[in-house]
Amino acid sequence: MPVGIRGALMGASNLWGVVNLVLIADAFREGYLSLTPDRLRHTNPDPVLCLIILLVMPPFALWAVTYSIRRWKADPLPRPSWNRNPLRWWRDPLQALFVLTCIMTATAIGSGVRQPTFGSVGFWTLGMYACLAIGLFVGQILVYRIYRQRIASGQVAPYLGRESGE
Repeated sequence: MPVGIRGALMGASNLWGVVNLVLIADAFREGYLSLTPDRLRHTNPDPVLCLIILLVMPPFALWAVTYSIRRWKADPLPRPSWNRNPLRWWRDPLQALFVLTCIMTATAIGSGVRQPTFGSVGFWTLGMYACLAIGLFVGQILVYRIYRQRIASGQVAPYLGRESGE
């Protein structure tokens, strides 16, 4: 690969690393702010919603990766990395799933810092965030178990479709 193109890709990868970290830091902040009384005023999360989210998120993760493999021919699947675009669900589903799981975990941790009282609306909002994070994490584990043969052994350049250890 020519040096100029390699340098441009390195700059883009550094940019995505910063973007991913900013997204996660903002999710922590938003999780903290989401439990303010003003934001909780017209919400009504409950245990049923938490259970539904917990049951829906693992199949969603499996469906997203399956769709990517079948429809967009994303094979092999590149392993997640901090320095790639997290918005390419159909072309790079493991990256998007990884960053979304990190974002939801940061949101749950941020809202947990507020220490809502047990049984309150804030508590169930925290429970909803935690169920999103746990459901996505379980979905990731299922994806890695089911599609382990399709996951690239090395780092795959997602835009070039070949091993990037050149």
